[in-house]
Amino acid sequence: MYSNYLLIAWRNLLKKPLFSSINIVGLAIGLMSCILIMLFVRSEVGYDQWIPDSERVVRMHTAYTVPGRADLRTVRSAGKVMPAARDYLRNDIEAGVRMVSWGTTVRRNGEGFDDHVLFGEEDFFKVLDLPFAVGDAQSSFSKPNDLIVTEENALRYFGRTDVVGETLTICCFQGQPIELRITGVLKDLPDNTHLNISMLVYMDVALFSSFPGVLDTWNSLNVYTYFKLKPGVVLSELQERWNYWLNNESPYVENARDFSGDDSITQVTDIVKHKFMALHDIHLKAHADAGTMGDFTTLGDEDMVTTFAMVAVLILVIACINFMNLSTARAGQRAREVAMRKVLGASRMQVAIQFLIEAIGLVFLSMSLALVAVELVLPYYNQILNQNIAFNLLNDPALLVSLIAVVLVVGIGAGSYPAFVLSQYMPGHTLKASKSNDTAGSTKLRSALVVFQFAVSIGLLISTAVVYLQTQNANNMDLGYKKDQKLVLGVRVAGDNVESLQRQLENLPQVSSVVLSSEVPSQDNENNTMFTRPGVGDAEPVTELLNYHNMHFGFFEAYEVKPVAGRLFDEAFGSDLLQPATEETEGQGAVILNISAVKKLGYESAEQAVGSTLRADFSGGMTNFTVVGVINDIYFRSIKFDVRPSIYTNVPGRNRVATISYSGNPATAREAIEGVWKEVVPMEPIHLTDLNEMVASQYQQEIAQMRLFTAFAVLAILVSCLGLYGLAAFSAERRTKEIGVRKVMGASVRDIVLLLIW
Repeated sequence: MYSNYLLIAWRNLLKKPLFSSINIVGLAIGLMSCILIMLFVRSEVGYDQWIPDSERVVRMHTAYTVPGRADLRTVRSAGKVMPAARDYLRNDIEAGVRMVSWGTTVRRNGEGFDDHVLFGEEDFFKVLDLPFAVGDAQSSFSKPNDLIVTEENALRYFGRTDVVGETLTICCFQGQPIELRITGVLKDLPDNTHLNISMLVYMDVALFSSFPGVLDTWNSLNVYTYFKLKPGVVLSELQERWNYWLNNESPYVENARDFSGDDSITQVTDIVKHKFMALHDIHLKAHADAGTMGDFTTLGDEDMVTTFAMVAVLILVIACINFMNLSTARAGQRAREVAMRKVLGASRMQVAIQFLIEAIGLVFLSMSLALVAVELVLPYYNQILNQNIAFNLLNDPALLVSLIAVVLVVGIGAGSYPAFVLSQYMPGHTLKASKSNDTAGSTKLRSALVVFQFAVSIGLLISTAVVYLQTQNANNMDLGYKKDQKLVLGVRVAGDNVESLQRQLENLPQVSSVVLSSEVPSQDNENNTMFTRPGVGDAEPVTELLNYHNMHFGFFEAYEVKPVAGRLFDEAFGSDLLQPATEETEGQGAVILNISAVKKLGYESAEQAVGSTLRADFSGGMTNFTVVGVINDIYFRSIKFDVRPSIYTNVPGRNRVATISYSGNPATAREAIEGVWKEVVPMEPIHLTDLNEMVASQYQQEIAQMRLFTAFAVLAILVSCLGLYGLAAFSAERRTKEIGVRKVMGASVRDIVLLLIW
């Protein structure tokens, strides 16, 4: 019996090749789109769930909420917080660990490699149970400066993975190279983790004695803090207990009001917020806590994942509507076939099963075609997403079962109309009528479904247009500076050779200027301190927490930023360069304000600010700054965030990058710059990036989102058009006699075409 059903289904498939092709291809496109999106969604929501006891691991995030300025939000925390939390919450916390990520140069056999070292405390593997390829946590991570590398890094430096006992030199820490002995090898971590570990070093606290802002601080946010909770601990209750400590027993209690400058503050958590976040939530949900300060890897976006999951459902619905429309339209033409079967003895259930098998068979063919398409498209899809999503159907039982369920659900849904409606027709009435049983009601339903299809497709196109226009606006918006024909060179590793490097680069014919700074636009580092504008006469002093950047002479001129009042830093004025405070004297220096800082400090105008004095505990002592100029606000970070009130200082020794303005061919300029670098700093790898690329990279997520929206919106329109074409062809076929009569009565081909199009 079932073999006969399959034979009939195959004959019907071949009998109407156009409708069959439209049905199968349209549904295949919808299924392919849905599979691709759901692979991405599953990858995003599955981050870090492979780590043992991941449900008990949390990370602490920090936010400072200061009235009158944007929140400072970060996934990091202050160095002294972890020991305090581990002690106060000892009944809830099993282990805690601080981590410090440190960009460095790794030297081996006279060659330098750019890398990141992650310093972790002794309880690292008690919190994060990562898999070892060689060694184990007890023997490989037991004393200061023990070095563990990943399999990938072992292959990078040695060409093999059995590297225990080998040594690598990192350069430099506190100005000195450190030789580290490899004691273990980690297996390469899966792609779906927020961790980025290539070199893990057992933290020697003494190494950071010269950097009190890392471990020995309650306010500077430079460490990643993780805890492993004891079984049964409820995260919300843990958060409440910690908030109580912050508000009543923490060192913040003494200075929260002074820190905010607001007498209305009644508790610490109005200003300082510590949030515990579960490990498996970090990738998608830490985005809200991270602000603009980076994590180990690029964070995901929960809203984007939700949006694309909805898009997947909508595209699949569009494809299913097509399939059901064409299936029900064709089924209506088979009423006489059903009647004859029932006359010859077929039961209603047998007729229903036949139609269901036919529908499921067509969906199965569509799914097979969709799986082939996914394999072909996946490399390009990964390239757009900048991910490495795998599709191993045979090794993924959950995915296989899900796809089988989709085939059954869609097949049963599409076959339900002919199965349960046509099977109840009375043979006598159908055979006597000698015509189709396609009713006006079913025609209206198909029309309504087609309207819904195109409404959804047009909605996707509008969403795509919105994202595209936002991205274009970000790329074309006046950021307050000129970013063309500029290369950014990292000079921190050049050490004492910076001045020599600068002079030699300026001598290149392609280079017009080389200027130094602590950062450049798109490098969004949070540097904050309290600046006080002394009161004059009866006026009260104004103290504000402000962000500051260090800019050397010529920086603003290179970026074509002009003052709106006063002047820019000038080497002719010796007072522009900071003179640090000593035990006997206060420091002296000059600063430039942006317009937002002028307003924040209470000046009535930019002109009033010029010549005034600001005081701050800066660079090791109390320092008096003279405001020499005011500039317009410039976007140092993505336009997704507000411009912060900022102060620009000129402090020797704090310049980490050089901006090189060049002319002519970029490739020629790069080659010349790299040649000078190899001559002056031969042991260090070069970090040279185009400023336009750095600025554009801030919008990578939006660009990827726009491209995917565009692709899936086009596919949705294509599927809708296929369905509409199929219905139009079906309608034209049914009206063959009508068209013949019209032509006999004098209608032209043009008239018939216009009729059908309308």
